[in-house]
Amino acid sequence: MATANRRRRSRSPPSTASLSRSPTVATDPPPYFLPELIPEVAKRLTSLQDFFALRAACRAYRALLPLTPSNLASQAPLLLVPCDDSESRALLHLPLRRIHRFRLPQTGLAATHDVVTEVHTLGCRVAISNRYYSRLPKRDLTIVHIVTGERVSLPSPPRDFDRILLSGDLVVAWKYDNIIYCRVGAPKWRMASISLSNYLQHLILVKDTLYAVVDSGQRVAAIELPDDDNNNNDKNGLKFTYLGAGFDTQEHGTRVFSLAECRGELLLVISKMNEGFHVLQWQSEEGKWVRITNLGGCTLFFAGSYFSGYLGPDHPGIRGDCIYDTGSKLRFVFSLIDRSLDGDATCSLREEPYRWPPLWIFPSMC
Repeated sequence: MATANRRRRSRSPPSTASLSRSPTVATDPPPYFLPELIPEVAKRLTSLQDFFALRAACRAYRALLPLTPSNLASQAPLLLVPCDDSESRALLHLPLRRIHRFRLPQTGLAATHDVVTEVHTLGCRVAISNRYYSRLPKRDLTIVHIVTGERVSLPSPPRDFDRILLSGDLVVAWKYDNIIYCRVGAPKWRMASISLSNYLQHLILVKDTLYAVVDSGQRVAAIELPDDDNNNNDKNGLKFTYLGAGFDTQEHGTRVFSLAECRGELLLVISKMNEGFHVLQWQSEEGKWVRITNLGGCTLFFAGSYFSGYLGPDHPGIRGDCIYDTGSKLRFVFSLIDRSLDGDATCSLREEPYRWPPLWIFPSMC
């Protein structure tokens, strides 16, 4: 009888045990840090894996750490590189030398044969375009947020393009002789052709203003796009406002002129193989370009001759006052302070015809 009573008691858990099984307590254990310290802790995390692990600790942490640029400011840039098979890519964390597998989202067109897939980086997003080998223009165009996974499909572009830019909800795609642009959510693109004297070499969006390096005398111009409500595919609506005089190509030799941005300031980066970089900053009040020899501790990132983004000073694992540039197989770091040029293999990358080089991704630009 006593044994039976003991068994009955053992089958009846105490009230505290039933509380311990509460879903709220099970999923939200007492936090390890005071809530007011969580943003400071996040500022010291340099990998997305650690950041999301902190957010997952409890609901209070998730509420305190929304996916914003300030909370992700310390995140290192990632390099999107090819992997062993043609469909997969890897995200390479440079300071930690950590590689994460990454599979690009697939569309219906991408799953068919004879399709070219191109990827363009837009800060913390990538634009994925797919087209048939034998047919232009590109048909599928999707913008994917690397951190959140959010996807936005754009209308079928009316023309082929080489590069694509994003600022807010404005999307600009361009080739040397034309620009197409639209707003996210708009039903169609708008087009503008470029005259022979203004063929485009490089484009960038800074504070919602479009700037270009044009063929005519290697000049930089601000481009005003036609107002959305004014014109219906007007091909002559572009207005060019030139910034300073052109650059003497004989003085600079066979160099590459690229536009960049740092802390909202427009920069012109002039490069030549094996000779490093010269950086000029546009002084709007004086109306001229001025050469600078440092970036205030910031760092510029290029993929080939195209600007990808910048990071502020004192970023863990990243050299300040430097330019990081990726080729097909190497990452180059150029110092504006001592003008040294270092090469560093990022990983074993194989040649991929019709595919793309390593590209920069910036979680801090979320």
